[in-house]
Amino acid sequence: MSDKGIILRIGVLAARDLAAADKDGSSDPYVVVRVGNQKYQTPVINKNLNPVWNTTFDIKLGPEKIPGSVTITVWDEDRFGRDFLGEITIPMKQLFARNNGGLNDGQPRAFEDPRNQPAAFTLQKRSSKQEVKGDIVLKFGLVDLSSSNSRTEEDWHYLWDQLTAQIEK
Repeated sequence: MSDKGIILRIGVLAARDLAAADKDGSSDPYVVVRVGNQKYQTPVINKNLNPVWNTTFDIKLGPEKIPGSVTITVWDEDRFGRDFLGEITIPMKQLFARNNGGLNDGQPRAFEDPRNQPAAFTLQKRSSKQEVKGDIVLKFGLVDLSSSNSRTEEDWHYLWDQLTAQIEK
C-alpha cells in the first residue's frame, strides 16, 4: 500500500461564543493553523463572536516528515496588531480521537466520509491574564490523491499508524 499522495485535510469550520476583544463588544476573528513549519490562515470575519469559516487546508504527508502536533490559534484582527482569543494544540496521533461523536472514540477516516464528524474544542489560554472563552469547531480527515479506489477503515488505520510512527521528535 503506497502512502504517496496522502493529504491531511484540516477543516476550520466555525467558532462559538468567543471573547469580545473590541470596545464595541465584538471581535474580528481569524484562525492561524500551524503544522510543523507551515502556517495557514482563514479570512477575517468582522464583528462576530460566532464566526463561520468553512475553510480547509491540505497538508501533504510523507513518511519522512510528520510533525508532532497541530496548533490552532484564534486571533482578533485590529488596525494596529491583533489580540489573542485562544488556542489549542492537538498531538498528531490524537487528531482523529473525537471524530465519532465522543471524546476518545474516533478513528482515521477520509475527510468526506459521512461518519467523520466535526468536533468542538475548548479554546485555552497561554497565560492566566488572558480573556479566553469559547470553542472552535474542527474536522480532520485524510485524502488519498494516488488512488481512485476508496480505502477501507482498516486501510486508513494502518496508513495512519505507519505515518504517525515517523513523528518528528
